[in-house]
Amino acid sequence: MLSLSRNLFDDLFSVHRELDDFFERTWGPFDRSLPAFAGKLTGFNPEVDCYNKDGNLVYRLAIPGVDPKNVDLTIADGQVTVKGERAEPAELKDEKWLIQEFRYGRFERSFNLPEGVDIDKVSATFNSGVLEITIPAGKAQLPRRIEIKQLAAGDPKVSQKASV
Repeated sequence: MLSLSRNLFDDLFSVHRELDDFFERTWGPFDRSLPAFAGKLTGFNPEVDCYNKDGNLVYRLAIPGVDPKNVDLTIADGQVTVKGERAEPAELKDEKWLIQEFRYGRFERSFNLPEGVDIDKVSATFNSGVLEITIPAGKAQLPRRIEIKQLAAGDPKVSQKASV
């Protein structure tokens, strides 16, 4: 039942949680990841952050409870792909759950590599359940200065410089 709240968003989130719980109790757990038509429904989909740092592209994947020895990191066809599985602990399989929000199952995430990346310099580290993939920017990705040439009717040699 919804309780009165000063914040409308609290009520909206409460309704959302109640609907999720209703559907999961009625039809069992379902995958919230899209697109569903891809045919690869999984219960666990790692959260990802991506940012630029010191000329590198950095991907961070949250995979708590996954042994890094069981994670497959490959580079092929201009993509870096991370595959693995977060298995449900064997001692918890027959429990009578009151709340079960942990997601388990196989996962796979792929990211396009920028052009010009030296794949031999791609590195990965794992710390406290976070996989961090560092991809050095290729020459095509580095900022460069481009000269803009202004063409006039009588003097095609006048130019201006701009930086990108």
